[in-house]
Amino acid sequence: MRFKKRIPVTLVGGFLGAGKTTLVNRLIESGEKKYGVVVNEFGDVNIDSEIIEEMEDGGVAELGGGCLCCVGREDLSVALYGLVCRDEPPEHILIELSGLADPVPVAQQLLTTEWRGLLDLDGIVAVADAVNLRETMDEAPEGKSQLAYASVVVLNKGDLVGVAKLEEAEGIIEELNPMAEVIKTSRAKVETKYIIGLGAFSPDWKPRGHKLAHGKNISSVTLRAERPLRIEDWVSFHRRMMIRREGIYRAKGILHFEGMDEPMLLQAVRGLYTFETYEGKHDGGSELVVIGRNLDEAEYREAFEKVLV
Repeated sequence: MRFKKRIPVTLVGGFLGAGKTTLVNRLIESGEKKYGVVVNEFGDVNIDSEIIEEMEDGGVAELGGGCLCCVGREDLSVALYGLVCRDEPPEHILIELSGLADPVPVAQQLLTTEWRGLLDLDGIVAVADAVNLRETMDEAPEGKSQLAYASVVVLNKGDLVGVAKLEEAEGIIEELNPMAEVIKTSRAKVETKYIIGLGAFSPDWKPRGHKLAHGKNISSVTLRAERPLRIEDWVSFHRRMMIRREGIYRAKGILHFEGMDEPMLLQAVRGLYTFETYEGKHDGGSELVVIGRNLDEAEYREAFEKVLV
């Protein structure tokens, strides 16, 4: 089977009771796209409990507006194949994670070679409960991971707290993830444009938020080279200067390696890394942008210089 184009996928996470199912419902009800929805657990499915009982056609159910729902409780791959292999596949897939789920393993699965030919990870969205966010951070490490890897955080239930509490919640999010765009709302009312079309792993990705200008020791380092890179030295650089460094939030690079005809595209969100052949226009050089906290630009430039042929 040949696929004309990759289907974008959005991961929607959030701790128990934050409002992620309400957000998914609102996206479906908007009717702006024909969505495919994958939900991890029956316990989290409030799209419509009757749908679960009426699942047919390989576990895929029809929703309003031509959308589809598939329960991937046991095997996410089976659920995704059930959607993408239909005669009329969805335009966009939403994966609603369980309240205690770490988004990283699911994101890593979508970024493997097997799936990148079919699906395009558009972004990770986390729904945060403004009322109980402090308690969630203190008691549940899963909640921290959901926020730390999010492209966008929907700070929900703002109508139930005062200004001080809302500002405290926003500060918690910014401390964990300065790169995330925070959308403050109530009852998960968010315009689709803030959730869909993020392009978080696209070659054209740029920070939509404005945290770089807010201080907190957040900065970016841009490294350029006209000469190709030595692969063995790049591996050492990547391990020492990026993977093992705390405070690296995002990285993006078009890298031209010695002996390779086509450059490679690097995209990274904290510990999530993906390499693939870059098919766009390039001038034969390399460029790497690293965004993080307390970056020593001189150290990065010196280390990068040692990778060049």
